[in-house]
Amino acid sequence: MNTVTLGAAQRYCVTLFACALLSPGLSIAQGRVKAPEQLADETYDTQKTLTVAVTKFGEARTALAGFIRQRAVRVQKQEETPEQLIAEFALPTPYLLPLDSLAASLGFVVENNVNAHDLSGRISELRAEEKRTADQIDGMQQQLAKSAPEERTSLRRDLDRATERLLNVREQQANIAGHARQAYVTLRLYDEVSFPTGNRRVSFVNMPGVEYAYLHLDNPKAGLTSPAYSGVALKYLVTRGKSYLNLGMYRPVSGNTGEEDFVNELFVINFGQDFYPRNFGRGRRRYFNLYTCYQLGGFILNRNNDRGTEFIPNLNLGIGVEIFKSKHVLLDTKASYFVPLHDHSRDLRGVLGQAAFNFVF
Repeated sequence: MNTVTLGAAQRYCVTLFACALLSPGLSIAQGRVKAPEQLADETYDTQKTLTVAVTKFGEARTALAGFIRQRAVRVQKQEETPEQLIAEFALPTPYLLPLDSLAASLGFVVENNVNAHDLSGRISELRAEEKRTADQIDGMQQQLAKSAPEERTSLRRDLDRATERLLNVREQQANIAGHARQAYVTLRLYDEVSFPTGNRRVSFVNMPGVEYAYLHLDNPKAGLTSPAYSGVALKYLVTRGKSYLNLGMYRPVSGNTGEEDFVNELFVINFGQDFYPRNFGRGRRRYFNLYTCYQLGGFILNRNNDRGTEFIPNLNLGIGVEIFKSKHVLLDTKASYFVPLHDHSRDLRGVLGQAAFNFVF
């Protein structure tokens, strides 16, 4: 009876001991299938994300691929297509600044994020886990020497798991030590012509505003048009691109002597877009962003006699400057050439100046 009780107690202790080892062992085994970015967080104290848009993609791809080949200590992934290059690699931290300089010389840096964190806490955890596991292995070896033959198979299996776990912990420590003074870099290089927005998505906004316009005609016709027209319009930005709609009324500044055919009102409806140049900040500066623009639409022409109202299409091409831009407000000016697509083009074409203020609603 005492023999049976002692054997049952031994088996119960062995079972508890195996359960204590099994759970962390499974955790380590799961850790082996972690994604590369998760492993980077655990073994590299610096991670960098770099996205670059270029116009000369072939030359930029060759330059960056050569930099990776010469400077990287380990390449996790490198995928190349005719439109983009995606790479993940380990780089000695002294080479991060040369990488930034190279990226800036090749094109426009869309994203450049560096995330640094202290791994000393993780190192302490691994050392404590190593000591705890080594002590458990010593205990199991002693238990194995004293155990009955029918219990040794189970104990050896548990001992193998604990040994594997100890090797894994030591491997993680070696990885951290081997990655000292290294950064894990995630790089994306794309052709700005093929991927104009970088992600093929349109970023919509809700920015109403007001616009003042002054139209100076090249060839005003006496009794028909004023030398200049001015007025205000509602300008509504719909994308960060910038795409917008404007709706306004221009009236003569002078020259209205009461003739029946005199143009006394221009009711303007336009759709427009602004385009930032590639080599002048691409509209990301806070002050003085240069851009080119077009406006396509038309205007309703009214005369003093209130007869013969016409809708005349027009096309404006111009250049502008954003004086100030933030996430919430935009103040910009532009000058364009106002060209009616009509028989009256000679009498109504001229230089159009506009100043607008928009805000996020």
